[in-house]
Amino acid sequence: MTEFNIIKYRLDKNWDNFVQTHSRGNAFQTNLMFDLYAKSDDFTPFYCLATNSQNNKIVGGFLFVIQRTPFPLVGKWLRRSLIIGGPLLPQKGSRIFEGLMKVYSSFIKRKAIYSEIRNLHSWSHLFDEFRESGFKYEPHLNYFVPLKNEEIEPKLSKSKTRQIKLGLKRGAEIIETPTREQVYSFYQILQNLYAKRIKKPLPSWSFFETFYTLLSQENSGKYILISYQNTIVGGIMLPVFNGKTVYEWYVAGNDEEYKSIYPSVLATWAGLKYAKENAYSSFDFMGAGFPNLPYGVREFKAKFGGQLVNYGRFRKIHFKSIYYLAKALYSLRKNT
Repeated sequence: MTEFNIIKYRLDKNWDNFVQTHSRGNAFQTNLMFDLYAKSDDFTPFYCLATNSQNNKIVGGFLFVIQRTPFPLVGKWLRRSLIIGGPLLPQKGSRIFEGLMKVYSSFIKRKAIYSEIRNLHSWSHLFDEFRESGFKYEPHLNYFVPLKNEEIEPKLSKSKTRQIKLGLKRGAEIIETPTREQVYSFYQILQNLYAKRIKKPLPSWSFFETFYTLLSQENSGKYILISYQNTIVGGIMLPVFNGKTVYEWYVAGNDEEYKSIYPSVLATWAGLKYAKENAYSSFDFMGAGFPNLPYGVREFKAKFGGQLVNYGRFRKIHFKSIYYLAKALYSLRKNT
């Protein structure tokens, strides 16, 4: 018999062993990721777990996190639940999936306005099960760069190869072991980018600081920054997983002020270079927008090579009136 539970505390090493040996295991389902969320101001993490009642062996589950927005007054109402890369299921896991989603939906329905599953793999074999659990599929693109037995440079476009050479020739430096102060300078660049162009909430400094002090020290995360004339002009934040995959989670560059240095290009290339040199088998760009909609970021990522995939996302709305009101507010904010 299988038991299904919501767990509010950090699990033991059995969970990490399960994640690391699972064919769909990823950096966003580990205990260290739970710790990152738990020690940050913007998130509350949980596990949804399926165990064998006889021997307490883990047979399935996923980490999910409730994210709060920083907006005053209304922020507590605009909470969402994110599941990145999960759930992790046995090979014939439709019944386990059904049980997990049932206990998860019962728990989350009054705690978040919607849930989103950000897929790192195809779920075409379980589309019916997702739909029956109330999750709607939305197409969403991504670039995935295989690195095993491949060279990075031939995959780059000629324009990006030229920009990398120029940026380095003009004095840009790649910093692979930055200080906390340098990471904070990168965070300020991110803040400016999100405020002026992306216009979406950015996690607070505590999230990025904890990534630096926790995941970086455990070799489960990496900051690589771009410096020019002793000033941080760009960088990239990279969760890494089990010698397999490096993920581009956040990347930014002060491209307007330092146009001739190409900070964002150098930061992205430095992440790919790090993954290749450290024998990771793949680099995941973590999203390239919706199909058939113009998206400059997708055009940028396309020039670094890789495979364009459409694993999509699943979304379940728990409070429709608040959800559509929040969506309208975000749209209005983005257009101002």
